[in-house]
Amino acid sequence: MPSQSPWAEPSLAAASVEALSLPGTGSVVAEAFVFCCFNAYCKIDPPVFDAWMRILAQVQNAVLWLKQGAERAMDNLRGEAERRHVDPARLHFAGNLPEPEYLARYRLADLFLDTFSYSAGSTGICALYAGLPVLTRPGTSNASRMGASLCSAAGLEELVCADTEAYVEKAVALAREPERLGALRNRLSTHGAPLFDLAVCAASPEAAYRTMWVNYRSGLGPRAIDLDSTAGA
Repeated sequence: MPSQSPWAEPSLAAASVEALSLPGTGSVVAEAFVFCCFNAYCKIDPPVFDAWMRILAQVQNAVLWLKQGAERAMDNLRGEAERRHVDPARLHFAGNLPEPEYLARYRLADLFLDTFSYSAGSTGICALYAGLPVLTRPGTSNASRMGASLCSAAGLEELVCADTEAYVEKAVALAREPERLGALRNRLSTHGAPLFDLAVCAASPEAAYRTMWVNYRSGLGPRAIDLDSTAGA
């Protein structure tokens, strides 16, 4: 990742499978395929949990790794899994860690499953920064489209699903096709890097501000500005 990143480079040396109580190693050929979502619990509504359980039902060697919360909340999630005929033991919960270990933990997973109504913001950025592909299904609101924007910016447009059926189908397909998932990881390492290059990210809005000022001084009214065309201004 770019040297100007505000984060430390995540390293698997900072986290261990044993310490995190996961049955797999994050490798697509490991004992378990690890889906994860470290979004806040308030983002996990019935439609997205239904989709996750449908995915687990079709990928028998998979587990779902979630953020650790209050015992009652985790018990509720386990209970909801059981109601959907999924073994609650397949839900694993990750506790709080310092930043380097937190970022490294994403590399122990295979695929990040985004939430729907309120999608991944900072968690999506962390996952992509650590090299973990994010599968998302955007809605019509700003809050539901953050994950899609991040995936597009990272060059993973094909992980932006049109609807819930496509989301479930793609998650299952990627769990069964390690070569395809590996290709996405490789693409992320190449095309995702500019997403975390602060100088490049700052260039477009700064150019847009200059264009706004020039338009104002020229007496021009409000108008759309193409950031791509102003980046070199």
